[in-house]
Amino acid sequence: MNKRQRRRVVISGLGVVAPNGIGQEAFWQATSAGVSGISALHYEGELPIRMAGVVHNFLAEDYIERKLTNRTDRMTHFAFAAIQEALQDASLHLEQENPGRVGAVIANTMGGIDFVMQQLQTLYTRGPRFMSAYTAIAWLHVATIGQTAIRHNIQGYCKTPVNDTTGGLDALGMAYQAIQRGTADVIIAGGCEAFLNPFILLILAQQSQYVTGDDPAGYRPFDRRGSGMMLAEGAGICILEEYEHARARGATIYGEVLGYGQANDAHGLQPPSEDGIRYARAICQTIQAGNIDLEEVAYLSLDGRALPASDRGESEALHLVFGSQLPHIPASVPRSMFGHSYAAAGAIDTITALLALKHGRVPPTMNCEEFDAHHEFHLVRDKAYHLPTSPEHERPGIAIVGGRGTGGTNVALAVRKGV
Repeated sequence: MNKRQRRRVVISGLGVVAPNGIGQEAFWQATSAGVSGISALHYEGELPIRMAGVVHNFLAEDYIERKLTNRTDRMTHFAFAAIQEALQDASLHLEQENPGRVGAVIANTMGGIDFVMQQLQTLYTRGPRFMSAYTAIAWLHVATIGQTAIRHNIQGYCKTPVNDTTGGLDALGMAYQAIQRGTADVIIAGGCEAFLNPFILLILAQQSQYVTGDDPAGYRPFDRRGSGMMLAEGAGICILEEYEHARARGATIYGEVLGYGQANDAHGLQPPSEDGIRYARAICQTIQAGNIDLEEVAYLSLDGRALPASDRGESEALHLVFGSQLPHIPASVPRSMFGHSYAAAGAIDTITALLALKHGRVPPTMNCEEFDAHHEFHLVRDKAYHLPTSPEHERPGIAIVGGRGTGGTNVALAVRKGV
């Protein structure tokens, strides 16, 4: 690998739209304090899934013009809002950049469900003449990346990972590798999702992987009563830059991406496996890529599927990788407060991890009242954990963010606290 391929990659801007907070500041205040963003879904008829992480009080017109709002789906609106915040946070003016050296990698799993369902209803109630001409593109997974490229004149590396619940981590990993090998200098990366539609929820409810009923505290990772995860919508965006590029313009650096790993269980359309070997392999790839000493790891952001078998697989992977170091590393599942937003989840988890390192507080895992002691690791519960600050106890500040998906996808990303 030559010098150009080993370029350092940093994160200089963060943007988030989440059920418990729109914008980085509101999101962090809620998440670090254990404030839930779970609320009831209000749809006609009875649906098994009745609670979810809904983004309330979001006005797309606050971020984009009404004409474009009407031509795009809610998932794209979330992404645009998060991109706007991330660019402002990074003090990055794309018009001053070479558009061929700027890219975007924005993951999405479900597509523009609301837009297409509304247009189908129009088709059958009013006729084809009343359908939007943008139906052909607004629902596509790639609609957001296309609209982002147009809006910001991005002419470089552009991708849309579609990888179940791990797409957001894949987006950050792909962006990291693209900058590292010299394909781009700046990449807007993350994920967006807006699929809380009755049609999708009815389908997902048949998979027995998601919390049903009316309990807002039903998402219980690593709890003996775990019955699946709570669904959510939202977006998370990070600005990734080549280190020298960021330093030359005086950017504030939240953290450095050190490594990215991926492995697959290849066991069909099943929940994440009870076997943690391949997940451990993905984490090890990440650690090796970043040349990380296990004693440097200060925080583990977990997938926390809240299915007993899947949680056992994650626990096994952690023990395989960290061994005797594991009890000394605080771990948590922040999304237990606001739900799992599929392709946006990994990006939001990474933003949470960077803010945890910055503020020295690991956000809690909520609802885990009957922690399964067989897991034998330090799960932060109920309230935030303050990272040690004394010189003899302070860790260098590396977080590893993990994600697992249906079908056996295992992904990990390592980030180090910025200076």
